[in-house]
Amino acid sequence: MPFNKAAYLRYTLIDACLCNKHKPFPSIYDFIYACEQRLDKKFTISTIQKDIKDLKEGVMGVDAPIKFSRSQEGYYYSDPQFSIQKINLQEEEIEALKASADLLTMFSGSRVSDNFTRAVQKIFASLHEQFPTEKMPRIIQTDTSVNHKGFVHFEFFLHSAKKKIPVCFVHYSYNKRKFQSVILHPLMLKEFQNNWYVVGYSENHRECRTFGLDRVYDPRLLKRKFSQKGERDREQYFDQVYGVYPLPGQELQTLEIMVSPLLSDYLHAHPIHVSQKRREEMKHRDTLFTLQLIPSQELINLFISFSKQLIVLKPRWIQEAIHKQHLDALNYETRYRD
Repeated sequence: MPFNKAAYLRYTLIDACLCNKHKPFPSIYDFIYACEQRLDKKFTISTIQKDIKDLKEGVMGVDAPIKFSRSQEGYYYSDPQFSIQKINLQEEEIEALKASADLLTMFSGSRVSDNFTRAVQKIFASLHEQFPTEKMPRIIQTDTSVNHKGFVHFEFFLHSAKKKIPVCFVHYSYNKRKFQSVILHPLMLKEFQNNWYVVGYSENHRECRTFGLDRVYDPRLLKRKFSQKGERDREQYFDQVYGVYPLPGQELQTLEIMVSPLLSDYLHAHPIHVSQKRREEMKHRDTLFTLQLIPSQELINLFISFSKQLIVLKPRWIQEAIHKQHLDALNYETRYRD
């Protein structure tokens, strides 16, 4: 059952009254007084009665054992140890929580900012204090990044996207090998292959664009109105793209690829994109797949990595682009042959 922040604050105040050993059996008026004093707002009896009903029906994830004593003319917990602040967890839920904390520690460190790392460490320490166990070797390991640049700006762009504040920064293009000043209205942060990117409406390009945080210099907040132009394109921008850089001028289109039996099994277990469909099995047990997306450089790079077992049938220009990159790689290699 969903609830808002204001309701949650009232739930915690009602819980505090019920757990107060110095003033047992609080009345409905005690609940109202506590809420009004703490929240500086008037509340009706019906509002607090509804809060009590919600707590009893499990709004906090467990049915609160709230009872009413006619002799004492007040409320109480039938379980004296109960509190919504320390809801009991099953053993399997505790283990899942520990595994989640383990994943959080991997998400910290060099992958995000120092403040995130400190916050995760506090969560982990609190969890260990609540559920003490002997130190165990890590049994979950994720991909890690080694000394990647750009994480210093993670919180800056997170703040600007959340608060809808336009920013300006200097961006370096690896392809053009030059710096450019950019004014961006940030919409979201995205991680792809251990690199972080900021996505937003670029005033320079007059469209939604992606910028790698490793190439951002001197970002600053701007005192100007936030543009909503890219908001409606945000989800579609990545729903229809593999990676982070859709190729300029390309629209949503159908791609056909032929893959070997071995790669077919792999793609069945690990689809490239949500639009991937297995069409038919051809001769030599090769399989035809289709993808419906906007081509990106990351997608072409992926096809190249599978080139021993994958052929692009449509569109033809992707097949030619891959062929050109193979020739360029061969030519580059010949420069250093004896």
